[in-house]
Amino acid sequence: MHPPTLRGLAALALTAPSLALQGARDLFVCDTDGDKIWACSDGDGDGDFDGANEVTPFYDELLGPFPLSVNAGLLRAPDGALFVTDSTEDFVLRLVDLDGNGDAHGANEATLWFDGRVGGNAAGILLVSARGMWRDPDGVLWVASANTGAGGNDAIVRLEDLNGDGDANDLLEAREYFVVAPGAAIGASIPTAVLRGRDGALYYAENGTGASPARGVYRLEDLDNSGTIDQPNEVTPFFLAPPQSGTAFHWDLSRDDTGALYLTDTGNDLIWRIDDTNTNGVIDAGEETLFWTSPGASNVWDLDVAPDGALYLVEDQTPDRLLRLFDTDGNGVIDPLNEVSVLYDDTLAAVDLGSPRAIAVVKGAPRIGVSYCGPAAPNTTGQGASLTATGSTHAAANDVVLAAQDLPANQFGFFLTSLTTGFVANPGGSQGDLCLGGTIGRYVRAGQIQNAGSLGTIALTLDLSLTPAGSAFVSIQAGETWHFQAWYRDIGPGGAPWSNFTDGLSIGFN
Repeated sequence: MHPPTLRGLAALALTAPSLALQGARDLFVCDTDGDKIWACSDGDGDGDFDGANEVTPFYDELLGPFPLSVNAGLLRAPDGALFVTDSTEDFVLRLVDLDGNGDAHGANEATLWFDGRVGGNAAGILLVSARGMWRDPDGVLWVASANTGAGGNDAIVRLEDLNGDGDANDLLEAREYFVVAPGAAIGASIPTAVLRGRDGALYYAENGTGASPARGVYRLEDLDNSGTIDQPNEVTPFFLAPPQSGTAFHWDLSRDDTGALYLTDTGNDLIWRIDDTNTNGVIDAGEETLFWTSPGASNVWDLDVAPDGALYLVEDQTPDRLLRLFDTDGNGVIDPLNEVSVLYDDTLAAVDLGSPRAIAVVKGAPRIGVSYCGPAAPNTTGQGASLTATGSTHAAANDVVLAAQDLPANQFGFFLTSLTTGFVANPGGSQGDLCLGGTIGRYVRAGQIQNAGSLGTIALTLDLSLTPAGSAFVSIQAGETWHFQAWYRDIGPGGAPWSNFTDGLSIGFN
C-alpha cells in the first residue's frame, strides 16, 4: 500500500501559477564571463531552468582543447552540432556530443571548423570579431564579421567544407561574400548578424557608427551570379528603424517560419518585427511592429525563434535572465505582463550563466507539462514508470505526444486523462496509484492500446479534438488544464498479472 501523504498532496497542490511557465524548450547559451557553453533543460517540468542540474556545462575551456574569450555567436545545426564564433579568438568551433554524456569535452568532440586567424586557413580569410551565423540546408555557413585594429574587413563571410574533412580551412572553402566598406575606418561598419530570407536573399544587421551605411537591416542579392556582392544594386536598405530615445544597436536578427524577421535593439531594450508582406524588397510603413518593449532595463542581446513562434532571448543585465516571449492572443505585440515567461534568473538558479550573450534553441519538440503524484510505485523493473509529453501547449497546434517509459518489457498499456486530479491508492488491489478524478477518459480506440516491447515504452500522438471523457469525446480548449496518466499491465506476486500506473502529468493549454 502507498499512503497518499506525498503523492496525493502533490496531486492536489497544482495551481494555475505552477502551470504558467510551461513549454520551456531545451537550449544552449554562451557564457562570456565564464568562457563556457551551457546546456539548459527543464528537468523537473516546471517551465524554467532554475532547478538543480538543469543548467550544465556543454563546453568549458578548462576541460576542452580550445580557449574561449568572447564566445558571442551560437548556432545549432540539424545534426545536433553546435557552431560557436568567438570575436576575440577569431575562429569557429564545432561542438558535438559524440559519446552521449551531455558535453563536448571528449576526444574529437570539439574541432576547429574554421580558423580565421593569420595563417589559419588556405584561403587567407581573416575572421576578425566574428558574431552571428546562418547555416543553409546544404551546409554552407555564413558569418557576420567586423574589422578591428588587428585587421580584417567588415564582411559577410561564406564558409563551406567542400572536401568533407570536417573543416572549412582549405583553399576555395572560404571567401568574403560581401565587404561592406573596403578601406573604411574601424567602426564605420559593424555587421553583427546574417540570415537567409524566405525569398532566397541574404539579410544582415548593420551597426556602423557613421551615417553610411546607416544602422539597420540590409538585403543582399547576387544578381549577376558572380559569387559575391559586387554591384551597387546588389545591396539595398531593407529596414532602417525609426529613431528611439537611445542609440540603436542591432545585435541579432532572426526569422520565424512565416518569413517575418525579428531585430533586437540592445540600445533601446526592444525587438522589432518586420515582414515584407508586399514582397517589394523593402519594409514599408505598416510592415514594422514594435513587437516587444522591455518595461525596464533589459540589455537584450541574442534571440532565437522556436517552431511554435515563441522567441527565446538572453538578457545580460542585473539579474541575468533568459526569457520566452509568446504572442498568445495573436495581436502582434508582446504583453510584458502576460506573454513573457522568465525561464532563468541568476538570482534564483543553482548555476550562474555569467553575462549570457548568445542563445540557440533545440528545434525538436519541447517537453511540456508538470509532473505530479510521483514517484510512481515500483514495477518489476525495480523502478516506477514515468510519463512525459512533447509538443506545444498551444491548443490549436494539436501536436502533443505522450510517452510512458520504464514499463515492464512486453506488457501492454494505455493512457488516461481527466480535467480533475485525484488520488486512489492501489485501486482494485493493484500496485500503484490512480492520480485522476472526476470523469476519466481512456485512450483505448484502435491502435491506442500498445505493447511496451523490449524497451518498455509506449507513446501516443494525441488528437486534441477527440479527447475521451467518459463515454464521449470532447475538444481541448485554450485555458483548460488536462491531467494525464498511463495504466499498464505489471507482474504481481507469484507471477500473476497485476495493474500499475505511471506518475501524473498536467498540461495547461493556451
